Order: sequence, then structure tokens, then C-alpha cells
Amino acid sequence: MTSGNLRLTVLFSLSALAAAFKIVGGIVYGSKSLLVDALTSIANLVALAATITYFMRSLRPPDEDHHYGHRRLTYGGTILTLMSYSFVAGIAVTELMSPKPYSVSINAPILAVLGFATYSVVITLSRRWGKAFLPYSVFTVSELIESGVVIASSVAGALYSYIIDYAGAWVLAAYIFYELASITCDVIKIVGDTAPPQSTVQEITRTLRDLGLEPVRMRLRMVDDATLHGDVVIRVPPGTRVDEVNDLIAEAERVIKERFNADVTIALEAASRGGREGKEA
Repeated sequence: MTSGNLRLTVLFSLSALAAAFKIVGGIVYGSKSLLVDALTSIANLVALAATITYFMRSLRPPDEDHHYGHRRLTYGGTILTLMSYSFVAGIAVTELMSPKPYSVSINAPILAVLGFATYSVVITLSRRWGKAFLPYSVFTVSELIESGVVIASSVAGALYSYIIDYAGAWVLAAYIFYELASITCDVIKIVGDTAPPQSTVQEITRTLRDLGLEPVRMRLRMVDDATLHGDVVIRVPPGTRVDEVNDLIAEAERVIKERFNADVTIALEAASRGGREGKEA
């Protein structure tokens, strides 16, 4: 087993352990807030499996069906994350819509603390995998927030009234919908071919000018949070030889790829091409 596969196995195992703590606490020890938290933990496992699967697929090289590579397949994991959390959000609301008096054991917050500690380790590991695991990391951070709410509400529910625990469960349900809306906005931003920040465009423009190329038109889009695609039309000084232009363009494409992780195609402006060819003729 490679080190990467070992890390993924540990990550998944720890997530499963954290989910088990919350499921036991919610079902056996009667805490509604911990039960809702347990549902999100199950969705978290589904999200992790989907993120790992599509991250591995995104590493494949370009082929005849994916000329630009497979980078956007990482969002398959994001979409399945949205689906799984949407499903448990519906279950949680259905469960909470029919309130009945219940009792909360003091053991419930103990298991919530164990879940909190385990997910802290999960977050530390998942962030080492970079941008592809960002949606999963965001939802896993939410597990810590949820655990904090559960610890407080289940303790109060055990010592004072189940109503406090019940209110905590509704807070968690509302937070799930908030996270769903946030991640959905991020996905729409990417699939909408949004341009990179203006500061990045300016940096690329400055890089081209430093190499002696004047950008006339630049079109860039975000493939994901770390990758850009696009095309640039440039102008060169009159009299520049064809071989010099080709060398400059090749160097510019290489530098932009290294500095900005941008796969750009650079073409010479038609007017400049025609003028230069006329001069050479």
C-alpha cells in the first residue's frame, strides 16, 4: 500500500469512528441534537468516499474525450457531497417535525466530545490533500461546530430539559442548509466559467510585457480554484523575426504555466502577423 493510499485509509477509518461515536450517542443515549449530528457524519463518510474517487479520476492525463485533462472531475465529489447532505437534511427535518418528550443521558455529551476529538484529526489530515478536498474539509469543519453545539445542548438537555437539546437539533439542521447553500454557490462559480481575480489577470499581463509581448486580448476561465485555461492574443514590435516570436511565445506559455498554473494558448495578432510577413517578403 502506497503512502497516499494509507493516508486515505486512515482518514476514512477515523471519519467512520467519529460517526460511530455520534450514532451511538444519538440512538442509545437519546439526544436529538446528537442524532442529527450523527446523520451529518454519515453524509460526511459518503462525501469523503466521493471526494477520494473523483480526486483520483481528476489526475488522469488528457485523452481523446478530455482534451484539457480531467481536473473538473473533482467536482463530481462536490456534487455527491451536496446530494448526501441534502438527503440527511431532509431526514433531520422530518425527524424534528414530530416532537415528543424524551430524556437525554449524560453519556451523550461524552460521545460528542469523542467525536469532536476524532474529527479534529480528520481535518488535519484532509487539508494536506489540497484544493480537491476543500468542499469535504469545509463540511468536516462543520462537524466540529456541530459537535460544539451538541456538547452544550446535550449537557443542558441531560441536566435541565430535553427542550434545550431539541433546540440544539434545530440549530444543527439550519446549519446544514447554510453549508449547502454556500457550497452550491462555489460550484456555480466554477461551472459558470468565471474569470480569475483581476489581480491575477494583471500579473499575467505584467509577465507578458516583461517578456516583450503586448497582450491585445486575454480570455481566462477558472477550471477549479487552482487551475486556469484560456487564450491570449499578443502584439510584437515591428520587424521581429518569426523564430524570435515563436521562442517568446513558447517561453511565455511555459512561465505562465509555472507561475499561475494557467494552460494558455498564445497567438499573434492578425494585423501584426500580416505586417511582419509583408516586411519579410
